[in-house]
Amino acid sequence: MTVRRFARLGQRLGVAALLWTWIAAGAAGVEKLASFRAALESISADDLQKHVDFLADDAREGREAGTRGGQAAGNYLGAQLAALHLRGAGSDDEYFQHFAPNYRNVLALLEGSDPGTKDQVVVVGAHYDHVGYGRQGSAMGEVGMIHHGADDNASGTAGVLELARAFTRLPQPPRRSILFAFFDAEEKRMLGSQHWVAHPSVPLDRVVLMVNLDMIGRLRNDRLMLFGSNSGYGLRRLVSSHNEPPLWIDFRRTVVPEADHTAFFARNVPVLVFHTDMHPQYHRPSDVASLINAAGMRQVVRLSFGVVYDMANRDEPPRFREASRGETHPPPPVAAPMPPDNGRPLRVGVTWRVDDAEPGTAILTHVVPGSPADRAGLKAEDRIYQVGGRDFADAELGKLLKTLPGPIRLTVERNGQLGTVEIQFTATSQRRAA
Repeated sequence: MTVRRFARLGQRLGVAALLWTWIAAGAAGVEKLASFRAALESISADDLQKHVDFLADDAREGREAGTRGGQAAGNYLGAQLAALHLRGAGSDDEYFQHFAPNYRNVLALLEGSDPGTKDQVVVVGAHYDHVGYGRQGSAMGEVGMIHHGADDNASGTAGVLELARAFTRLPQPPRRSILFAFFDAEEKRMLGSQHWVAHPSVPLDRVVLMVNLDMIGRLRNDRLMLFGSNSGYGLRRLVSSHNEPPLWIDFRRTVVPEADHTAFFARNVPVLVFHTDMHPQYHRPSDVASLINAAGMRQVVRLSFGVVYDMANRDEPPRFREASRGETHPPPPVAAPMPPDNGRPLRVGVTWRVDDAEPGTAILTHVVPGSPADRAGLKAEDRIYQVGGRDFADAELGKLLKTLPGPIRLTVERNGQLGTVEIQFTATSQRRAA
């Protein structure tokens, strides 16, 4: 099984959890699926590029917080949110939350539809400021020239705007509320997000997840970096269930303390940070709109839409995982319990470990060459999510793989792409397992 085939299988399974729930609901479910797909498809590369073009134009003078260019960018965001008829979530229910000396966050709220959960909030944020004409300590290019900040972070700002637009296209909002937050003065030590956390416009203890779009405009080789999936239990699986190939995800366990999610993470809020990696134009005048990969941005924003939609609708939000603080690499392998097999390898030909950040998941540590698992295309670091179409407890997998009759169908994740793998047994492998 090649990686390419694996990607195509993943495309069919990308929204599997939602799909089967809606199909089971009959006509109402089919209608809900149609509205979800219409909202998802409304996210366009042209609209994303249009926002970046405005924000990164010379007329915005690099959008430094507190300057006329930064004010013009904030006004643009406020006007876009007003056109969507979203409720202001700043000071006195307006779109702006002012803070000293002359900065302002731009905030809008989509109220949830479920009376029992609408007081819970998913925050979707991006910083809209940049470094203006550059200054010592903040710019890597020549001071005195406009630093356009197309990727950093007109791209993330455009992404949040298009997410807001997509959610307003739904005939009914999700169950939980969504706060669309455009933070100012991130380039001045994250002052905007710190101010919001100190003076939240919705109760901070009701925030169930913070999604941060920071530099999503330069996707290369279909590779997206994602930080924070270990900050809440089961987040990696949630993200993977909404990914569509060819996008593959580089999950990073380190929660980098250098952007607006930091203030939320410090207050025990799970976070997800979408990022398309650094580049030579970072904090230089050459970070211009013409270099933006708008089609790649669309891929990232569509993934974000699925994740936020799911999180705003699911029965239980993720619990914060305290162990994520300070993690800088995957934990040491911990062998999962397997049933005795008289010293012979498990008939499938795999060993695995478990990770408490990913309950109900087996992470393969070794695939025996020539084994049924090897012939099916499994590789070390693949993650098994289901056996025979159902979830399993961590201690269950060994028994299932040892005793289930073949062929065994697995749901597997590799680099954020979901696929199905069928384990076939030869007569020899069956005799060895007997």
